[in-house]
Amino acid sequence: MSRRKSLLALIGIVVLLVSLAAPMIQCAPAAEEEVTPPSEEEEGTKYGGRLNAGFRAEEGIEDLRCDSTWKYETMGCLFWQLPYDQLWVMGPPPEYDILPRLATSWDMEENGKTWIFHLRDDVVFHDGEPFTAEDVAFTATYLPKADPSFSSSFGRDSEPEVTIIDDYTVSLTFDTPVAQAYYPAYNVPILPKHIWEPYKDDMSSFANEECIGTGAFKVKEFEPAQYLWFDANEDYWGGRPYVDEVVFKSYGTDDALYMALKNGEIDMIGYTGASGMVAKDFEQEDNIEIIVSPGVAINWLSFNLYKDGPLQDLNVRKAIMHGVDRDKIIDLVYLGYAEKIDSFIYPELDEHNPNLPQYDYDLDKANAMLDDSGYVDTDGDGVRNDPTTGKNLMFEVHCSSDMVESVKVATCIQEQMATIGIAGEVKVSDWTTYASYLYAPTEGMYDIGLTGEAPGPYADWMWEFTRSFDAGGEGWNTAYYNNSELDALYTSLSAETDMAKRKELLYAMQLIIAEDVPYGFLYRRNMIDPVRTDKFEGFVPNMGGIGDWTNAFSFFNVHLK
Repeated sequence: MSRRKSLLALIGIVVLLVSLAAPMIQCAPAAEEEVTPPSEEEEGTKYGGRLNAGFRAEEGIEDLRCDSTWKYETMGCLFWQLPYDQLWVMGPPPEYDILPRLATSWDMEENGKTWIFHLRDDVVFHDGEPFTAEDVAFTATYLPKADPSFSSSFGRDSEPEVTIIDDYTVSLTFDTPVAQAYYPAYNVPILPKHIWEPYKDDMSSFANEECIGTGAFKVKEFEPAQYLWFDANEDYWGGRPYVDEVVFKSYGTDDALYMALKNGEIDMIGYTGASGMVAKDFEQEDNIEIIVSPGVAINWLSFNLYKDGPLQDLNVRKAIMHGVDRDKIIDLVYLGYAEKIDSFIYPELDEHNPNLPQYDYDLDKANAMLDDSGYVDTDGDGVRNDPTTGKNLMFEVHCSSDMVESVKVATCIQEQMATIGIAGEVKVSDWTTYASYLYAPTEGMYDIGLTGEAPGPYADWMWEFTRSFDAGGEGWNTAYYNNSELDALYTSLSAETDMAKRKELLYAMQLIIAEDVPYGFLYRRNMIDPVRTDKFEGFVPNMGGIGDWTNAFSFFNVHLK
């Protein structure tokens, strides 16, 4: 499954899909009725208890094999962070610092082509075998080959040349520099060589039922698509986690999931949180707190610039953006739980350009732009006409039926375009049809597409949406946008290791997109996490909520009250 398809599907998962079916499972380990009191020696400590996290049925995983599920599927890209460690992780807000894990430090040489990692010497795997540079070298050599989704995590889709310097030092050398802000081995589990070596040429063939790693938790029991049960690793190099156990449980309906939280069967919702409507309901419950965090997913309009017609006119695209009342959409569809965006880069990150042109809701400006460009209503039917063809100014707004909230947003945009004399028609397709339209703009099957992604904090890959179609951008560039200046800036960014220069490049790239409007940025949905407060505290809110692919800190930090 491609990144773009999987991450767009992730955005669809967060919608409210209410039905009355029974819960999917009844055989998961039962929630604790009471927390076992600490022993006399442990009195006053934070240790103990079982943290139960609920997931939707479609978020469950069928097996524990190492493949793209670990990168892109909801439960999959969270679960592996418990039994496996990484060389480094991105820290929680507000700084989002880089924190050493299995690597204590690293050196960059040859302007970013070679990276030398210095490793901890006090780490053992769950089976007692020592962790060494051999394990890092094995992972860096074979994991990118096993699944292409891990290639970019090591460095720009380039498989590294790996050299073991000594038992606790390893170097990775790439054909081209890896930018300093995007260290190699980002979001990568370090696998034990002694377990995986027999499967190195076909890693997905290994069932991996025990999930032997160096992480803070061990897999105790797994029932496909139903539950995952973890025990605390008493011998964890970083000190055992506070909770004794973590359980991921799947539920067949949103109603069942929310009821499980209300009655204390679960303590948190594991990944995608809740909708604004549900949050209002939970606010009335005792022992439940609502944690609101900036979302990881962003949404925008994609304009098909391949088709001849009015969308080729920059003023038409700008007028549409000025005619879209994003505040109203946020209030009506998301009950206020979203914020406006103007870039692929989140506003809290240092690389965000704060001086971009803004397309705020302004009907006077939108109408003036259309008037000045000759789009006037010549036949008195209330719809402007194209000065070239005389036809009504009308665009289809495409969205996927898998994303219920997107259908509501598309309807709002259709109605708002009408206020500036542009006719609109909402076209709703199943995901496969929608994606086939969106990612093949040269087929001319769509006008305006409502789409989105979940960039995360290190999101250089998002600029693939802007790589000129004629320069290799046909896999991502849904707008059929071509700009050689932007292509050159992106190429420079990919190899730039100087942080100040990277920032300059990103400022310039954001400005070009904001001025050319191949994509019209809309909003970023908040993550809404209702959590129980009667047993545990210490949930860690982060970009994307209290537990997602950018953040597993809650599972390590949550402790008894």
